[in-house]
Amino acid sequence: MTGYLNFRLNYQHQYNEPGHTLASSLQYTRGWEDESYFLNDSSNYRVATDFTHIIATEHTTLYNLDYVRPGSYGRLESGLKLQWRSIPVTYEIGQGEQSIIYPGLGSWSDWRENIYGAYLNYIYERSKFSIEGGVRAEQTYVEYDIDPANIYYSKNDAYQYFRIFPNIRLTFKLDDANHLSLFLNNRIDRPGEPNLRIFPKYDDPELLKVGNPYVRPQFTRIYEAAYKHIWQDGSIFISGYYRDIVDPFIRIYSIDASNTQYSIVNKIYHNVGSGSNLGTEILVSQDILKNWQATGSFNWYNNQIDAFSGELLFPYIRSFDIEKTDNLTWDLKISNQWNFRNKAQLQLSFIYLAPKNTPQGKQLSSASVDLGVKIPIWKNRGELLFSATDLLNTSGLREEIVGPDFTALYENYYETQSVRIGCRYRFLE
Repeated sequence: MTGYLNFRLNYQHQYNEPGHTLASSLQYTRGWEDESYFLNDSSNYRVATDFTHIIATEHTTLYNLDYVRPGSYGRLESGLKLQWRSIPVTYEIGQGEQSIIYPGLGSWSDWRENIYGAYLNYIYERSKFSIEGGVRAEQTYVEYDIDPANIYYSKNDAYQYFRIFPNIRLTFKLDDANHLSLFLNNRIDRPGEPNLRIFPKYDDPELLKVGNPYVRPQFTRIYEAAYKHIWQDGSIFISGYYRDIVDPFIRIYSIDASNTQYSIVNKIYHNVGSGSNLGTEILVSQDILKNWQATGSFNWYNNQIDAFSGELLFPYIRSFDIEKTDNLTWDLKISNQWNFRNKAQLQLSFIYLAPKNTPQGKQLSSASVDLGVKIPIWKNRGELLFSATDLLNTSGLREEIVGPDFTALYENYYETQSVRIGCRYRFLE
């Protein structure tokens, strides 16, 4: 059983000066997973009954404070971000004869992350050009405590890092309908609970998923040049970009050669050095009818994965190698939005991802049809929200993996289909 619970409280103060605002929000999110796997195996290799039971709960508390002050030729934006996240996990196993359950993992782990961030951004606008420049600074503390009974990871993990993320955007307004822009952005992607969990997930014992408590964040720097043309009821946006990716974390597939009776392939998260994307994107927006707006984007790029060599620690120390590969691939998104007289909205979108290279093979194509509905209630002081993702169940991750002494076809449709219902209410105008 898995679940998700979210509470959010928003506050905004509007000063007398138009555009001069102070906003804050406090959000608590709780996600949980309570799953048992009962493995009854009767084959030429073994006859055994095993089970595992895992309870993982992720607590995230997020506070944001945002201040905006307009000026004569632009505005100043500043704010704070404070985030506290913890993931306590308990683990229980039951082993029969000829068990395939890995022993010696212990029965608990506890991961904690605290982020303290601040940003300052200034936008300067004139008739022929605009400049947006800013910086975001973050101090992060991470701790991972592991049951001392664990025999695979010899130490608890604790580290901290301070990072500054600059960004800049230059826009040249050739006329009212044509704009040229240059961008520089920096982004961080942090590992989540599935990436870090030390306990295997036995929904597929022969392709066994397990995290890595020593995974580090991934950093991306993006350079982009773009052209935008605007007409009365639509626009087109064309950009060329380069993404430099440092320390991407992905699953590494490696066979467990310590078991001579049958093959188990471990899928373990690991940072793998570097990679890059070089491509172009086209985004078109058009009003079809008075209440119908359609947008479409096409992204074509070269996906480069750099060579890398590393070591896996579970269930024993062994090396792995990744060869350098390049692959031209693309993705497509089409979205439609209908606006009705009572301010209700309906959104229907289609997403297609073409095949692309991965460090050990390729990711096969996938597609998704998603639906969203927003209905005003309580005299427009509230909103009823409904969303459904992957209506046709075609958005699962499918990969073809080729490794030393094995090949694998992996398909994962975990939580691609979901339905969400929500309600939003404004206490004060």
